[in-house]
Amino acid sequence: MRPLKSVELELLKRLTNGQFEIPRIVRDLNDGGMGSISFDLKNCQARKRQIISAEYIDKNGVLVDIELTCDNNEKLFELDFWKVDFSPLIIYPTYKNLKINESKHS
Repeated sequence: MRPLKSVELELLKRLTNGQFEIPRIVRDLNDGGMGSISFDLKNCQARKRQIISAEYIDKNGVLVDIELTCDNNEKLFELDFWKVDFSPLIIYPTYKNLKINESKHS
């Protein structure tokens, strides 16, 4: 477990638009350095639904898919990054660098 980084907090504030409480302690997910985090510190919740989906292009030109989800209690569950070549994230995105996938937004 670790404190939420300021870049993560800023991104989450924009993605949640004030509709979810943002925990200040997170757990890194074992994703090969792609940047995914979990808010489920006890690893006892399950994903209920997607809050928002987005994508951006990392510094090396590789597409990164992002999904923010909530759990059955309607609390933030995970901020999942998936870099399509499975390489580590180079530059953490800012909201202005994202393309929000409106069709997946729920």
